Amino acid sequence: MSGFTEDTCPNCGELADIYTENCCTTVTCFNCGLTVAPKISYLTLEQLNKYRVDADLEPLETLPEQNQIF
Repeated sequence: MSGFTEDTCPNCGELADIYTENCCTTVTCFNCGLTVAPKISYLTLEQLNKYRVDADLEPLETLPEQNQIF
């Protein structure tokens, strides 16, 4: 389900716009300027290798190509 709703801003208590699409929610308050949105990022090589070792995968020597268009 996607669309706009309004809810109370957790910062100032005024109404904030809430937009939900594909299970991702963005909050924008036009009163105090608070924005909350999903963040897309990549793990470091060290972080990635920790998860790989925990998943019984071989650690990597270098990071694979990471598309930086996000």
